[in-house]
Amino acid sequence: MISNKYWKRRGFPWEYDVGPAKNLSWARLFSETPNYRQLSKTALGREKFRWHFGPMFYRGRLKKNSVKVLIIGQEGAQDESISHRSFSGGTGSRMQHFLNVIGINYSYLFVNTFVYPIFGQYTNDIKWLAQDPRSPIVKHRHEIFNYILKKNDVDLIVAVGTAAKESVKTWVESRGGTCPDEISDLSLCTGNFLDSKTKIVGVRHPGGARNGAATAAIKQSFQDAIDKIDHWISEDATWLPQDRDATRLLHKPYIYSRAPIPFRDFPFGMNWRIGRGGTSSNRKDSQKSIQLFSKQGKYGNSGDRIHYDSLGSESDEGYSENSGDLPYEPPVFRYKDYDKGPGKTFAKLFMGGSKGLTWPDFESMGVTSDASFGFGQIYRGRPKKATILILADQKSHNDLFTCRALTGDFGQKFQAYLHAIGVDKSYCILRVLPVDTLDIDMKQREYMAGHSQIIKVYNAIVKKIIKRKKTKLILTLGDISDTLINRLDTNGIDIINLQDWQNALPIIQNINYPKDIDNPSFTYNGERLQIPGYDLPYGTLKWQGSSGDRARRAKLLNGQWSSDYYKFTMPRWAFSLKPVPLSRAEEQAIINHP
Repeated sequence: MISNKYWKRRGFPWEYDVGPAKNLSWARLFSETPNYRQLSKTALGREKFRWHFGPMFYRGRLKKNSVKVLIIGQEGAQDESISHRSFSGGTGSRMQHFLNVIGINYSYLFVNTFVYPIFGQYTNDIKWLAQDPRSPIVKHRHEIFNYILKKNDVDLIVAVGTAAKESVKTWVESRGGTCPDEISDLSLCTGNFLDSKTKIVGVRHPGGARNGAATAAIKQSFQDAIDKIDHWISEDATWLPQDRDATRLLHKPYIYSRAPIPFRDFPFGMNWRIGRGGTSSNRKDSQKSIQLFSKQGKYGNSGDRIHYDSLGSESDEGYSENSGDLPYEPPVFRYKDYDKGPGKTFAKLFMGGSKGLTWPDFESMGVTSDASFGFGQIYRGRPKKATILILADQKSHNDLFTCRALTGDFGQKFQAYLHAIGVDKSYCILRVLPVDTLDIDMKQREYMAGHSQIIKVYNAIVKKIIKRKKTKLILTLGDISDTLINRLDTNGIDIINLQDWQNALPIIQNINYPKDIDNPSFTYNGERLQIPGYDLPYGTLKWQGSSGDRARRAKLLNGQWSSDYYKFTMPRWAFSLKPVPLSRAEEQAIINHP
């Protein structure tokens, strides 16, 4: 089996999270997120929540009967805002290590007190919103917690930090239980509030490790929790069975350490930096952007003098929303519109994981982007149902953050072009190449596209797609794609090079292929369309598929491209939005605020 130093202890990058199971209520529950912004403005007179990069609802298992350990915290920083998954950064890696020690490496679920991260610390002025049973935020959180219990046999609940401990106490009391020692020792909570076998422990938040004494106290809280778990197992050997392939280390002194987060906890195509065992990004530009840095880079690019070229126009041209949608949240009205990923076979092919079909060493071929960012943003669409197959050159850096190919300005324009030829869903876009090559000259990229191993991998992918006998037309977008397609076995399918979009329209119109829409116009005027939600992983925000190019790679002062930094920036029109008004139910609830 192939390996990579950036995969160490993480599994393989073709293992991924498909998102909420569409036959359960998760996506609906998450879509009913209260109006955090206006609730905060009304109750506190200010914005308490970091809303710009949206909510993060979970990390872990959402299948029925798949959760033995529920971790509740208040963990939402910039890494989580990139991955749209809870506990993805430094604290997440600490908790992953804790899970490994207790023998759980799969059957867990992370959730939060708030689905939005907060500015600053958890303070008394936010307690009503966080803990009063009448608060819309509390009601929504309890719906999620209760649904977890309904669909799983949870053995253990771990509360991480003060906010989470109070949230567990509030939840226990809402179910008729009591916590006689308040949050000091949640293991003493009593009553018929949960299954009789469900135990609770609390630990200090790893984010509080500011000095030696604080770190020692955190470590001791973890040791105390492990001692309780060990005692409960000794009383009942059937309680909290360890996961398959996991190792239980309860009898050794607890080492306060980190563990990388498995690829299977992230959407397909997530860059490899996220989840490697520490923080991988930092906020910039007054919350407007997030900078991702490589293994060699530094938080806040400290000491590294870099700059980013302008993103240019930031209009909302092409942005579309349905009733209830917000640009800084995933789709609300069509909450099931998300891409579950390419499936196991294609995932392995796309990542170079199939036998004899590994990707070559891109660094040796001249790729300068740091290898720790990985690769994988190679497709968008439905490879199993593609009437039209598109090979496209890389056009922007958006793909690194959206986890899908061709999602920037060029991709949004091409989305309108696809609509014009009657194809809204039955397409698959393959990016050429699977790594960032925008800084590499055309001659070098053409050399890469002609590399025997790269041809071999793309040939296997294309043959796998057209083997299903649904593909009737192949389009190429760019010189590199045009070079590659001529070296692939396309089984005689019509190929059209889209160097001239307008002149290609009548040619495409004369080809017989199934259409997704009736009577397409076959006219295109240069407009943009939003990348549809069903093309993007679960959690992707509405603005992240619109408004042109939203990502840039950094440059050094001498004008050369940096290997180590990328930045994702929200558009000004979304950044300047005011909170929407409260619903009637939220207005009634907030009346009770003291």
